[in-house]
Amino acid sequence: MIWLKKLLRLMAVLPLCVLGVTGCAKNQPPAPLPHLKLSKTFKVESYQGVEVHFNHPVKSLQWSWNGTTKKMNLAKGKKSVLIPVKLPQGKQFSLTIEKASGPSTQPFKKSTVLTGQTAPALQVVTNPGIWQFNVSPEGPFTLQFSSPVANRASVSQDIHFSPAISGTLNWTSATTANFVPDQPLNPTETVTMTLDGGVSGPHGAQGQYLDSTTIVRPFITASNQKIVVHEQLPETLTLYQNGKVMLKTKCNTGVTGATTPTGTFYIHSKVVKTDMSGVDPDGEKYEVKNVPWVMGLFGNTAIHGYQRAKYGFPQSNGCVELPIATAKKLYHMVDVGTPVVIEK
Repeated sequence: MIWLKKLLRLMAVLPLCVLGVTGCAKNQPPAPLPHLKLSKTFKVESYQGVEVHFNHPVKSLQWSWNGTTKKMNLAKGKKSVLIPVKLPQGKQFSLTIEKASGPSTQPFKKSTVLTGQTAPALQVVTNPGIWQFNVSPEGPFTLQFSSPVANRASVSQDIHFSPAISGTLNWTSATTANFVPDQPLNPTETVTMTLDGGVSGPHGAQGQYLDSTTIVRPFITASNQKIVVHEQLPETLTLYQNGKVMLKTKCNTGVTGATTPTGTFYIHSKVVKTDMSGVDPDGEKYEVKNVPWVMGLFGNTAIHGYQRAKYGFPQSNGCVELPIATAKKLYHMVDVGTPVVIEK
């Protein structure tokens, strides 16, 4: 009986599977690693690249684009990976994902081609435009973009003025911004507004950016002066400043066949003297050297000094002629950007 008691005690401490009463778990093979899969959806941003998505984190990725193969190793596994390729704007593209591997997955070895089209380049329309006259000294100076701007907060760092102007950039919508100067600018002041473009400048929600690295817009503010030329006999030229007459003189406009156009123009250039040549209404060529105190309006039409026996009626070949001494005085009283109204 003693041996039977010992046997019972032994059976109590031994696993039942050893005694054949029930089966023990056998050694199982490790579960297979999950497959790394590439999502069919991806995000395209021209200035940054292509963001691809996997079902598990990846730490290594190999791709090819534009005939070049590159590999990226990540310090930390990520499901979403930005591939840094600068894609052409408004163009179709093809990017091949060749390989990818993660810390706990089977490698991705199925070469996959991603195709798509990038958004058109960002465009901007400015007000004032290039060499625009009669711009309000109080502003606002407007930027109108072709697509909603994603980095609106930083655009205030991309706009510059020469001479420097302090002010505030206010967004009235996702596509429109107004720069308002803190103080009104001077009359007939020449200002250059510059907007930084390229990948470091404003960019749209789809990653598009301004193709030009610099957008330059020189302009001239409105004048507090105005020149009025009356073609009624006797023809006169009058300079006003803030509504007050500062100078009035007889003048000559163009003869029949070379009449001086009517309308509102601006002085766009000033030169102390220049040579003038052309053909008069009779078909005869003329060439006059050293015409003094020339204030250009448009094309070959200008206000300038010219010696005549009398003034006050049409005699010129289209320009507005003044006595030389008076032309010199006017030349020094007005700036480029001063409006000139020529009327009957």
